[in-house]
Amino acid sequence: DNVFLWRMNSRRIEAEAVRDNLLYVSGDLDPAFGGPDIDHNLGLTSKRRSLYLRIAAEKEVEFLKIFDGPAVTECYERRPSVMPQQALALANSDLALAEARKLAKSLADNSPSDDAFALRAFERVLGRQPTRDEQKLCAEFLAPKTPADAKEKPASLRERSRENLILVLLNHNDFVTVR
Repeated sequence: DNVFLWRMNSRRIEAEAVRDNLLYVSGDLDPAFGGPDIDHNLGLTSKRRSLYLRIAAEKEVEFLKIFDGPAVTECYERRPSVMPQQALALANSDLALAEARKLAKSLADNSPSDDAFALRAFERVLGRQPTRDEQKLCAEFLAPKTPADAKEKPASLRERSRENLILVLLNHNDFVTVR
């Protein structure tokens, strides 16, 4: 019941913070203050903070709507929910894929080994070090896989596995939860 208030109850972060965090972890978030509002159609391509996205009843950013963005027709009230579409948006949206690709490339330049890459990915995306079990699972996930009929070069397979690891971390509960 958290009667003694020695810690805060866990809660999901707001829709705008999810989008801004995606941009921030990859280094793409534009920190500029002020300026005109951004058209809702540019919600997945603009690098500006979500605060500047235009929100109206007929002009909502679908990504923010999925993560319980403010309901314009209900005085901007938020109704927190957890739905499968949220995980799918973080795994399949153009925004998440582009930012995961950029972050994986950035971390790969500074982390030649897979262990170092996984450690830096955890620190950058989740703000913590991986547990031993998580480190072991990351090593297995990033281990070279070269099937006999592979059409891709091993280097591109390694890049894709690193990008996929970043996507998995972006879908981690710790990425969208304030504790």
